[in-house]
Amino acid sequence: MACRHVDEEEIKELLKSGTINERKIEKSSRGTTYPVEGISRDGQLLRVVVAPHEEKIVVVTVIDLRQEWSCDCH
Repeated sequence: MACRHVDEEEIKELLKSGTINERKIEKSSRGTTYPVEGISRDGQLLRVVVAPHEEKIVVVTVIDLRQEWSCDCH
């Protein structure tokens, strides 16, 4: 998230106001992931991929759909 200039509050806001992209839902032996898309407070078009896990929702990844960010945190 830091590499893509997205913070936790933006994720929470997007999960409340975004839309699930039905075409990008993926099912596998590990479970189902749901891509939630929307505009962040600073104007980024984001896809937040989440997966249910036990009693929680886990953020799998965050993708900026308009810009590729370089990252050296791996």
